[in-house]
Amino acid sequence: MKTWLAERGVHYLFLLFSAALGVAVAVVSVWADGATGADKQRWALIAGVAACGVVLITHFEKRFAEDGEERAKRLASDTNTEIAKLYTNTLGPLSNKLKDLAVLYADEARVPAPLLPQTVVDLDDKRRQILDQVLAGAVDLTAPPVQPDFLPRGRCSFYRYDPATGDFNLEGTYPGYRPPRPVIDPVGAAHMKNEILGGGGKPFRIDGKLVTQSYLIPEGSGYEAVIAVPVIHGTEEIGVLSVDAPRFADLVDRHVPLMEALADILAAAYALK
Repeated sequence: MKTWLAERGVHYLFLLFSAALGVAVAVVSVWADGATGADKQRWALIAGVAACGVVLITHFEKRFAEDGEERAKRLASDTNTEIAKLYTNTLGPLSNKLKDLAVLYADEARVPAPLLPQTVVDLDDKRRQILDQVLAGAVDLTAPPVQPDFLPRGRCSFYRYDPATGDFNLEGTYPGYRPPRPVIDPVGAAHMKNEILGGGGKPFRIDGKLVTQSYLIPEGSGYEAVIAVPVIHGTEEIGVLSVDAPRFADLVDRHVPLMEALADILAAAYALK
């Protein structure tokens, strides 16, 4: 109740005063009709004061609404800044350390004996759980669901790279009701290999400015924007993690380090095998 009064109480108080003064103007106008001399002047003065009150209250209400909008913009800006700090100062470095630890273990401390079949199954199951969470998390943090149906607007996919064939095969996608192509065509695969995985890896983005269209989202797919990042551990090129969004404005600069951090977590999961 206190929160409601703090947020909406002043607004409704303004409306009440405005309505009361509006009624006063109407009533005074009726009473002044037929009056003469000093009485008519007095009624006219009262009506003028009431009308000025309506104008002032309307002005204050508009200013109050503008101040609320400005506060909301500042809050959104501060929130975006905090999220960017989270990606840059916390999630990114932490995912890098996790990846380095997993790679070190995979290269130097692997158990010499072959893993038991059940252990392999368990590892695959845990890895799948991490992949599913990475895919869903990327969508929730970049293009989250909106009213009224709350269906995910974005789509995140992971393509596993096969060095023997040069193919990129779809290993996971979220949400599942709008899956991308199961295999990237040869031209797109060459681009993914050379421009995203090659040279130690680098992110690729369709932002509507420098790049407007790509093999990653064919025309008619319902998506415009893309951020694709490499998934690499050590020298092994594992694949490409990409998120698609309906509008270019949905994906912004701060989402690039987020996707890179998620890719590092995925790389750590695939390093342990």
